[in-house]
Amino acid sequence: MSYIVNLMLSVMDFIYGVVGNWGVTVIGLTILVRLIVLPLTIAQGHSARRMALIQPELDRLQKKYGDDPERLNLEMVDLYRRHKVNPATGCLLPFVQLPILWAMIRALEAHEQMKTATFLGLVLGEPAMQQGAAYGLAVVGLTVIATYLAMRLSPAMATGQQQQGQTAMLIGMLAFMAYFSLKFATAVSVYIITANLFGLVERLAVPRGETTGEGARSK
Repeated sequence: MSYIVNLMLSVMDFIYGVVGNWGVTVIGLTILVRLIVLPLTIAQGHSARRMALIQPELDRLQKKYGDDPERLNLEMVDLYRRHKVNPATGCLLPFVQLPILWAMIRALEAHEQMKTATFLGLVLGEPAMQQGAAYGLAVVGLTVIATYLAMRLSPAMATGQQQQGQTAMLIGMLAFMAYFSLKFATAVSVYIITANLFGLVERLAVPRGETTGEGARSK
């Protein structure tokens, strides 16, 4: 983790040397990180759409072999193989993003110049709520809204499957990001907002792939 933090600090210094503004530096670093994980993001989107296509067949198998877990597992593995679906792909991105988020938080709070730098009237090294209720509510609100839009328009949410689980995950993530925005430096909120807005751009720019077809048909 310390290696990633030190690497981020070095990249931040480089970006600042080019743009000369610490707020823009945070935005630039965020976009760079999102571009690095973009291939994994695309893979997750394709996996989510393929899972949606075969969901009716999965439901049929669960009804047919619900009393025979071993046979059900074999049939599901065969279904995934035939349609080239890897369920584990959808779990990879969160496992990659959380360490990056934590490393980013540590890097932003460890940078000495960031502690006193300002951006849009806010001190990047201090929580927005400590700089006035209006500033704090605006930053927390933007953080929550950007997170909500990014999650609602994500491929996994767009499939419409497991609605109750998705709603719980959405609420939990919104609360999690609101807590981060309240507790940590404003620079962290700038990172979260930028990452989510860039995620929305990804949804529009990256081809969605197939949304209908043979995947859901029974063999």
